[in-house]
Amino acid sequence: MPHDVFISHSSKDKAVADGVCATLEASGIRCWIAPRDILPGANWGEAIIDALSSSKAMVLIFSANSNESGQVVREVERAINKNIPVIPFRIENVPLSKAMEYFISTSHWLDAFPIYERHLAVLSQRLVGLIGNEPRSDGADRVRSPAAPYQPARRTGSGTPRLIAAGIATVLSVAMAWAVLHYFVRPAKAG
Repeated sequence: MPHDVFISHSSKDKAVADGVCATLEASGIRCWIAPRDILPGANWGEAIIDALSSSKAMVLIFSANSNESGQVVREVERAINKNIPVIPFRIENVPLSKAMEYFISTSHWLDAFPIYERHLAVLSQRLVGLIGNEPRSDGADRVRSPAAPYQPARRTGSGTPRLIAAGIATVLSVAMAWAVLHYFVRPAKAG
């Protein structure tokens, strides 16, 4: 599947990564995310390298989990090596591990805590500016220029993508609140 953005995350943060992916794709930004986009029977490492090689940007879902994940560190290293811009999307306020510090200490972070959904519109706008004024649809219409300056997204037409993103963010918020109540708040036993 053609894509613009590689989403790097710890498997322990899959729910957040899936929410970010859904919101970006609702905004017209094609994403690649594991394990969804790895074909059954494919070599995991080769699939990661192929996906990174055809990406214009990486969104790093940064948390305590990804900070300690050797797999995530390898993905970030490969992105840096390939001159792919990395946007750290911090969902937790944790200090960088030494490995992460080496790769992303100079990147400007997008602090997205305590409620990450509130920051998805900013992430979408930044990515549209980074990958081009309009997200590509077939994967072959643009070549990324690492030296291209940031250009803010132009407002055109209706706010439909923003409304879709807001709707998705609302649904995710309700689902997360339900999950917290369901799993952490137990009714008192009778009797």
